Amino acid sequence: MGEVDDPSCLTEAEARKLVAESPWRRLVVIGDGAAKCAGQPVAGFGCKPWADRVADVLRTVCPGLAYINLGRRDLLAADVRARQVAKALALKPTLAVIACGGTDVLGDSFDAYAVEIELSRMIGPLRDTGCAVLTMGVPDMSSSEPALAQRRAEVRYRVRLLAERTEAISLRHGAHYVDLARRPVSPGPSPWSSNAPYLNGRGHAIAAAAVIQSLGVLDKCS
Repeated sequence: MGEVDDPSCLTEAEARKLVAESPWRRLVVIGDGAAKCAGQPVAGFGCKPWADRVADVLRTVCPGLAYINLGRRDLLAADVRARQVAKALALKPTLAVIACGGTDVLGDSFDAYAVEIELSRMIGPLRDTGCAVLTMGVPDMSSSEPALAQRRAEVRYRVRLLAERTEAISLRHGAHYVDLARRPVSPGPSPWSSNAPYLNGRGHAIAAAAVIQSLGVLDKCS
């Protein structure tokens, strides 16, 4: 199996068709390791991060697309807001994607309400400028690596709770929520890197497909 015949992914033609009328010219991505980290290579899928894949597709419509990824590994949602939102606003994006919360989920304690507040403080200022905003739900990391085995039920519950809060706050601000936590994944290679709770090449291809499909919906609603 490869990306071209994986039902969970998109072909180049499918991806281009979904963003054919894309109005966005400046893309900014903010977040934790979910926003930035490259995945382990998987045969037939490569290792390119989802955000770079999305930018590549948007450039088929707008070759001059300005794109920057401000994401950094191991940041809590509060750190993402404090370190990245002002930088993102200064770039005057027309499209922003927020991918964070996974570091919070994996912490010793987890306050979903606190993360929701931080997300609101990220989404609100971006939406106030007229920027289109996508928020990404955290995929179910409970089976991503052996170290999480003893916490599987706890992590799954936290991911589900974060998904509910992220979707709710996104709707409140007029942002679009990309639900990776409940997105079906067809049989095939694991989407997870073998040594960390991060997506591998297949996982990034699946995440990119989810974002591009959401952009297709967002474009029709704009």
